[in-house]
Amino acid sequence: MFSLISNIEERDRDISVVSMKQMMKELNISYSTIYRWCKYKDMPHYKVKQSNKVLFNRNKVQDWLENQ
Repeated sequence: MFSLISNIEERDRDISVVSMKQMMKELNISYSTIYRWCKYKDMPHYKVKQSNKVLFNRNKVQDWLENQ
C-alpha cells in the first residue's frame, strides 16, 4: 500500500489538489503508471478541458489506493 503522506513535505500537506507531476513525485511512480491507473483502474482524477491538465485530489487518491 502507498502512503501519500510520507512523501509530502510539511508545507504542502494542506494542499489537497495536485498536478500530475506532483502526484508522480509523491507516489514515486512514472507517468505511464499513473496514466494506466487512471485509464484502466479508475484512479480518481480531474481533467481540465482548456489546458489538458490532469489534477488529483490527495484524499480521494489515498482512499482509492487503500481500497485496491
